[in-house]
Amino acid sequence: MSYARLWWLGVSRPGQAFDAIREKPAPAWGFLIIVLFNIAISLTTDLVRWLTDAPLVMDSWLTILPAERYLLAELFFLPILRVLVALLAAGVIHVFLRLARQPTDYDRQVNLGGMGYLVMMPVVLVTDWLLLATGRYDLAVYTHSAGMIWSLILAVVGLRRFFGLSTGYAVVGWALSQVLTLPFLSIFAR
Repeated sequence: MSYARLWWLGVSRPGQAFDAIREKPAPAWGFLIIVLFNIAISLTTDLVRWLTDAPLVMDSWLTILPAERYLLAELFFLPILRVLVALLAAGVIHVFLRLARQPTDYDRQVNLGGMGYLVMMPVVLVTDWLLLATGRYDLAVYTHSAGMIWSLILAVVGLRRFFGLSTGYAVVGWALSQVLTLPFLSIFAR
């Protein structure tokens, strides 16, 4: 199945999309999707922000990196950080489910995250580009936050489909992954 068809299936019938990736090689399939989208973000959104001297959305917390060089540095370190955060999120869910004695598999957790990226990131990228084109990238904080609801829905559907979990375990696993990984992005992403 093509990525475009899989994306549409993920948007229109996410349960069937997760069924469609059940046999994809794990974690390679999900990891590749996560890496490619993070490179795409850097080569489009982040690069345009740097080339247009866009202001930082928030002040830097890193005193070693001045604001005038932050966006250039972000082009290189943010894709790596985002990939590591995605892998950590999969790990947090996996460990939680193991501790709760629920079925889980880390490799399939990574594929689940890759499917989330495949479904959400095209929409996030287009939204970011529209905000950049209209000079309102400062609103990206709100659009990305709204995407969290979609992320929750995809995670619950995926966890239920992949592992037969109850909605409660799926929600708690997703929430823990966000609480333990978003601080990394909030420190570095500007």
